[in-house]
Amino acid sequence: MSLLDLISGSVSAASPTTQLDPETAFWNELQRNLESILESKGKYTPKEYTDLYTRISTRLNHAIEMGSSYGSSSSSSSSSKTSIARDKRGIGASSGNSSSIMTASQRGSQLYYWLTNFMTGHLQKLAKKVLEYTEVEALKFYISEWEKYMFAAKLVRGVFLPLQRQWLVGEKRCNSNFSFVQETMEQLWYFYLFKPVSDQIMSNVIKLVSKKRAGMSIEDNFIAALAYAFSQLKPENTPEAYARYRENLGTYLLFIEGPYVQAAVRHVQAAVSHIKRQDNVCEYLRTIDTLMQREEMWGSQLLLPESSVVLSCMLNKHFIDNRIEYIVRELPQVFMSNSKDDLRLAYRLLDRVRDLGHLSPLSRAFGHHVHRDIVSVSPAPTVTEGIKSAETNAAYTSSFIDTILDTMDAHRQLLAECFESNSDFAESMTRGFRQVINSKDLRDRCQSVPMKLLAEYFHQVARASSGDARQAGASSVDPEATIKDKLQRAIKLYEFAKGKDNFLSHYALHLARRLLLEQTVSLELERSIVAMIGLLGGMEMTVKLKEMLTDIDTSEDMSRGFSQAVAMDPSVSVSDVNVKVLKTASWPAAIQSESSEWTTPPPQLAHICAMFSSAYNARHSASDQQRQRSADAKRKLRWLWEYSKCSVQFFFPHSTGRVAKSGYTFVLNTFQLAILMLFTETSGLGANYNSPTGPVFTPEQICSATNIAVDIVKAELTIFARAGILVRLPASNTFRLNHKFNSKRLRIDISAIKRVRRAKEEDRVTKNTVNDRLSYLKADIARYMKARKTMTYRQLFEEVASSRSRIFEVTRHEFKKALDSAIEMDIVKRHDEDFNKLLYVS
Repeated sequence: MSLLDLISGSVSAASPTTQLDPETAFWNELQRNLESILESKGKYTPKEYTDLYTRISTRLNHAIEMGSSYGSSSSSSSSSKTSIARDKRGIGASSGNSSSIMTASQRGSQLYYWLTNFMTGHLQKLAKKVLEYTEVEALKFYISEWEKYMFAAKLVRGVFLPLQRQWLVGEKRCNSNFSFVQETMEQLWYFYLFKPVSDQIMSNVIKLVSKKRAGMSIEDNFIAALAYAFSQLKPENTPEAYARYRENLGTYLLFIEGPYVQAAVRHVQAAVSHIKRQDNVCEYLRTIDTLMQREEMWGSQLLLPESSVVLSCMLNKHFIDNRIEYIVRELPQVFMSNSKDDLRLAYRLLDRVRDLGHLSPLSRAFGHHVHRDIVSVSPAPTVTEGIKSAETNAAYTSSFIDTILDTMDAHRQLLAECFESNSDFAESMTRGFRQVINSKDLRDRCQSVPMKLLAEYFHQVARASSGDARQAGASSVDPEATIKDKLQRAIKLYEFAKGKDNFLSHYALHLARRLLLEQTVSLELERSIVAMIGLLGGMEMTVKLKEMLTDIDTSEDMSRGFSQAVAMDPSVSVSDVNVKVLKTASWPAAIQSESSEWTTPPPQLAHICAMFSSAYNARHSASDQQRQRSADAKRKLRWLWEYSKCSVQFFFPHSTGRVAKSGYTFVLNTFQLAILMLFTETSGLGANYNSPTGPVFTPEQICSATNIAVDIVKAELTIFARAGILVRLPASNTFRLNHKFNSKRLRIDISAIKRVRRAKEEDRVTKNTVNDRLSYLKADIARYMKARKTMTYRQLFEEVASSRSRIFEVTRHEFKKALDSAIEMDIVKRHDEDFNKLLYVS
């Protein structure tokens, strides 16, 4: 039998009394005191409390004769039965002429049932009153009555403490349907007031919150007070479905938190339904973020703190987790919006469900966006022809690299501002950088190899004639520091490249040009750049670069001694000589072009070259160490005419002005010197030697007279014509000297005017890169096979590919070619029985 059944049975058994016997008078007085307690709320005096406590304690401790006695001859058994029957008949019931003495158990049971009957009637009346109110008034009345009732429950527990000690403790051991007085009061409130009005109360709460969502002003403090009141209601016998969460908050969870959360979800669902139909993910994210933040803010104000987590989880589940496929599918749209607010919003929303792994699609989309963005913003080259193509290409190279670097910096800033520098997003961004630098998309965009353009960019920045060096030199800024800062920023592209050797090959060619044409800011700057490259690509890859710088140092010492010897020779009119001696193995093969085979240098240089050759051979053959003599016997000088230059003072008889009278100083390379000197001769292969304007030459005649290749002659003639030194006669395709040449500058560097590089030179760089890779792979094969003696084809490939992965990506084709070469050189051989096994040949 449940507590509800006991209470119902007790109510049905009760009947009004017709006479005020002593016991009836006790019940009437007890009822008046309880009514006073329920309405007093702090006004019940200590004397009244003590008197009532004493009356209840006396009734339980002393026998009370109820009604008249049946006689002394009545048996104890019949008296006991009559007493029990009287007890079951109800409070205040009379048994006619019968009389008996009630036991302590019977008196406790009678008092307990009377208390429950009285409180039940009182709560049923209150429940009817609550239903008469609406919205805020209903909440006010419920909260007011709850506070008075809970205060009364404490007083009732105190005055009925004897009942609890002398009767309830024993009864609870035998019958779990009984509860202590305080818990009984809460159970009665739950069954006879709370359950009948809970739906109406919660309906009023939802209406008030709906008004708040509509922007109306409401007294929401009563909602918070109601939530707190519901959380205090913890009846011990509440069904398990209601009281299984968070410290027995079952009533609050079921009747406040649950309906409130469901209403919040329905409200947000209705607000975003039209947006989902439009497939505008940015608008969807902005809307749910605004609504979810507002609902969570109101939930924190109206509900218990524990409910904030539940509300957030339900909102996350319905509007993020359940819609994750739609959000992930439309993520490119978020990145294409170019709105940091939208990206920040997407990250914040998906971060709410981080435990479900929903940030991973966003980080992957960020990596793809990095790839697409860099390719799309990278400028495409402008097609130009002729002499202006060099300047145009230089401008394009600078624009291309600067654009990529600026875009990468923008994405790093995006990572910090929108994605809180999340490590997964940083890794995805780095992966995107690496993929795009090595992608076919970027190669197609720039119509070249990005590492080649990066090498050209390094060359432009590191040249002494570059804009950075000039700008820094004109100010108080150290030019080397300015160049280092710019190159340290650009070297990040080199870090992401797989084909680092491709960059090194082109950089070595540009470094050679800077050193030979004396365009470097300083050798210390060049050494710092080489060290910077070695840190990222491996020091073994910069050995040749270091040897090139060493050759320049050695050549400077040699040139100083030779210049002193030339100055002492009266037959030589040259004021200063600077000769650079290069080791063939260390310098790029591309600079050893067809000009090295030129055997007819201008007479003005032939004597100097012969003097230096004699001095060089004498220096290296005078050693008294046999090994040194043996090694030097193989030395052979080959002149790089294309990279040699001289200063010539030139006069134009028909030019006017103060500058023209003192003569112009032209800085020319040897090809230019040989060509220009033809126009000062009085006889030769040309025509019109007796003309006042001087002789005229066709390109073919100049080739015959100088033995210079025709493509070089045409390029140099174009440079002279562009500088205004020569005049082209279109009718006959001939050139003559411009006798009216005029310039405001005394010194003009003609050799610095760029001409189009031959395609053969770039082909040589690519071919040398392939050959270098083959050499590296053969060296690695020999090294691993010597250490292991026996390896399978797969093991050897994995070892070699791993060792070279920092520099370049080893392909199967390249490895097979290197292995075949190693087999031909008897470094390794295949096993006779197992073709897949390789053996080292000692």
